[in-house]
Amino acid sequence: MVLHEIDVVLPSPWWTPLTYTFERPLPEGLRVSVPLGRGVRIGFSCKSPEGSNPNLSGMRLRGISSVIDPVPCLREELWRTILWLGATLPFGVGHVLKTACPSALFKGAPVETEEIPPRLPKQKASRFFCYSPRESDRYRRYVEELEKNEKGGLILFPDRDRLQSFYEFLPESLRPFSCLWPVGGGESLWESWLSVRRHEKTIVLGTSGAVFSPLRELSLVVVEEEADPGHQMPPFPRLSARSVAAKRASFSGASLILGGTFPSSRVFLSSGVIATETPKGRVFFVKPSSSRKAEGEAAGSSREIPLSGKLLDETRRCLKDGRSALWLLDRKGYAGELHCLECDRTVTCRRCGGRTRWHFEKKRGECLDCGEESFWPEVCPFCRSRLLEARQLGLESTFQAALDRFGEENEVFLLPDFASMGKRAKRELYRRVVHKATLFLGTRSLLSLCRNVDVGLVAWLDADTSNWKPDFGAKAEGCRLAWESCWVGRNADTRRIVLQSRRPKQGWQIAIEAGFQYFWRKELRERKELDLPPYSFLVEISQDGETLEKIKSVMETEGVEVLSGTRGNNSIQVKVRDLGKIRNILEPFFSLNTTTGEFPRLCVDFE
Repeated sequence: MVLHEIDVVLPSPWWTPLTYTFERPLPEGLRVSVPLGRGVRIGFSCKSPEGSNPNLSGMRLRGISSVIDPVPCLREELWRTILWLGATLPFGVGHVLKTACPSALFKGAPVETEEIPPRLPKQKASRFFCYSPRESDRYRRYVEELEKNEKGGLILFPDRDRLQSFYEFLPESLRPFSCLWPVGGGESLWESWLSVRRHEKTIVLGTSGAVFSPLRELSLVVVEEEADPGHQMPPFPRLSARSVAAKRASFSGASLILGGTFPSSRVFLSSGVIATETPKGRVFFVKPSSSRKAEGEAAGSSREIPLSGKLLDETRRCLKDGRSALWLLDRKGYAGELHCLECDRTVTCRRCGGRTRWHFEKKRGECLDCGEESFWPEVCPFCRSRLLEARQLGLESTFQAALDRFGEENEVFLLPDFASMGKRAKRELYRRVVHKATLFLGTRSLLSLCRNVDVGLVAWLDADTSNWKPDFGAKAEGCRLAWESCWVGRNADTRRIVLQSRRPKQGWQIAIEAGFQYFWRKELRERKELDLPPYSFLVEISQDGETLEKIKSVMETEGVEVLSGTRGNNSIQVKVRDLGKIRNILEPFFSLNTTTGEFPRLCVDFE
């Protein structure tokens, strides 16, 4: 009997498929059970190789144990999206499958067979933009498109608060057909996946994970606040679900709507959208008041956030008018910073580049993201200067100052972890402050309060914070957040914004009154000169030990310029216009036969 070679991709970190034999050719996308080592795994059949693979000559191939599905359980446009993501970007199809499919699929759970799987449409996908500053105007547009749409609709949001806000805006007539895509896995995800695949639900509302929902006939895709980093997908660092959604729309011939208050660099570059209105007259640019160091405070340590008179006056006015105020500091006070006065950069985790909590007494640091511990450096890791300043400017000390000034007449809340609060805790908070003028202190996540509380003032206590981060996209993120705070939530047209910084109304801050197009035109000119995204891809590769040196050596041999990474000696960066070249270089390091058993960590900047 003639046996046919079948490539099978498994939910795994290695990039290359494994080759097995079977008694007949198999189409792509079938679930199959295959032996691996001493066990059995479930994967998907890939396109069978044409003829014999010369690399396998003389090898004894193992056979496929069983074919689970008579026809592919993933529809063609979704399967093509998965293959594109795994083959075009440096991630691997197996890694994509593990993210895109519920775990039940890889346990052999049964899936109903469709009589005739819908074919890909021939019409060309269309793309539209919706950058009205007010959520209600954008939501109204999305609802109009959903009501006209007779097939499948997918709407993605950067967080659950926005998702819930839109669901409440949704007409009652559309709710029975809508599925709120669950976060995480488990039984809830599997039930939702089956319900959408059976066409019981034709509208999927969700965060980034919903981009792989198995809608039967996808004809409308909406990405709300497409520039928000909340769309980034943790299994694929820095990759926005917007890119995956756009590709799905292209494969399915669906209409694609990209919307929000502020466009991403790639969208602005391709569309040239402009702000339809600006918050002139509502934004105040102020300098923090000068303050003396506390008595007995050590040299090189700064522990207080000075508050300008204008900021305090606007807070009093707002609270007196019966509205609430937000004081935002986009970092937590207990996570002190080591800042270099020479190169103006902040010392970050050498392993993952995350923010580090520095302990004054222990003289050690602990990364808030990965837990990596490190010694207090004697010199700056970027420029080798000894001029390091320990900064502990934080919400806790500012909270006490707020209590002293406003606590007698108003409630003052410190909510540094608002984003992680549960639904019940948030409902209790809203009930408690619904008719009270309240001062809230926290990070950027507090902006979602504006949807449930009448916020009359948003004050950014340190609008320079983004400039301390060693990230070329920090200015864009700071501008986006400040711009969003002008428009988000209830009664935003009468809300005032205070931007407190050492250099008021300079750099990106000018765009808050001039419109986001002013920022992007200037920013994109600079990025083009430096060949930074979106004109190229910035790939960061992290790995411990000798593997990183080998990767660096191969890169240089292939003519790829290697730059220092943001994670110390354990990372490198490369700028490329063609991700395919990087993929070819890295592929041997993502082989099943990797001797170290550890694979490099990749982060691809698109924006």
